[in-house]
This record gives sequence, C-alpha cells and structure tokens, in this order.
Amino acid sequence: MSSINNTSELEIPQGLKFEDAIVKLNQIVERMESTDVDLDKMIENYQSGLSLLKFCQKKIQEAEFKLTELNAVDLEQN
Repeated sequence: MSSINNTSELEIPQGLKFEDAIVKLNQIVERMESTDVDLDKMIENYQSGLSLLKFCQKKIQEAEFKLTELNAVDLEQN
C-alpha cells in the first residue's frame, strides 16, 4: 500500500499567476472526473486542487482589498 501524504496543503510554485492556477485547477477537475484514477491519485489530486483553490481565493481577496482601497482614495479626492 502506498503512503499518503497527510499535508493539507501542497506547495504552490512561487510566481504562479491566478490565470495559470485556474488552468491547473481545471486540469485537476478533469483528471478527477476520469474513471481511470485510482484512490491514491484521487486523494493527491484533491490535495493539489484544494491548495490551488485556496491560492485563488487569496488572490481574489487581495484584488478586492486593493480595489476597495483604490475606490476609497478616489472618493477622498473628489
């Protein structure tokens, strides 16, 4: 039986762009929807997908915060 890595998050490559993360996430979903994936690989895919999802959520939150800041500055100037 192969061992399963119990880390809840896998390392995200430094400099990964949001759009590239979405592409990778879609690829993982396609692999997971395949009937040819064994359980260990499915768990690995799930862990990778979860890490990418958290990365994307963080990027969206950062963008929302930045836009909120910019709007506040714009309102102060007017």
